[in-house]
Amino acid sequence: MGEGIQQSAYGESLTDLIRELAVHDMREVGGRDLASVRDLVLPGVRGSFRAYGADKIDKIAISDFTVGDVRYGLCTVFPAEDYDLPIFFSAWKESEKEITFLVDLMPAVDFLVDEGYRKKYLESIEPLWDKFAGLPGIRPEENDTIRSLCSIVYTAAVVPIEREGMRLALLAPHTEYLKSYIGFVKDAAAGMSDTKRKEVVRKRAAIRATLRAQHEELFKGAMGYGVDSALRELMMDVLF
Repeated sequence: MGEGIQQSAYGESLTDLIRELAVHDMREVGGRDLASVRDLVLPGVRGSFRAYGADKIDKIAISDFTVGDVRYGLCTVFPAEDYDLPIFFSAWKESEKEITFLVDLMPAVDFLVDEGYRKKYLESIEPLWDKFAGLPGIRPEENDTIRSLCSIVYTAAVVPIEREGMRLALLAPHTEYLKSYIGFVKDAAAGMSDTKRKEVVRKRAAIRATLRAQHEELFKGAMGYGVDSALRELMMDVLF
């Protein structure tokens, strides 16, 4: 970014919040060592991809990196199999003059049919959706595939930065949604019917695969050929 421009504290803010779950650092994912992406220093690319484990959670991932003058952030939280929790998803793209973002609790069931799930996890955070609906630049997520995964309370925007204080204001949807999600995790109890467990496992796997496929293309385009395919694959393993 231009000299004197203060970047947002995306990665730091979300990392501070997840510590409420007593997380532990994961040094490998799927048997692959994460050292090469935990502190990333490549021509034109700087940042980190970190994974964490916690009780009731399969994996929390937070990436925060810059490509040239553009900053990218992604945070995903995938619950453990015994819990019907949604998937927390946050995406951030920040340049000197514009921020694009999406944050949501992606449901692990058909929430149009499962009224109890919808009320528990989605309708309960409608006040947050209402709170941020007035932010400048709020609009539907443009990627049809990703939008199809979202809940009824996702928040997305493309916001021109007219003053520096806006960067902090635009972080609020991400931190507030994550705070609510952390509350859901703390209160979550194991135990589902076999039918619901199969639905949750199937839906969560489909979301994971779809997000990965979408971001493989995004990362390839953003990073170009300065990051080889093996390293991008490791980044995807961390995030999804």
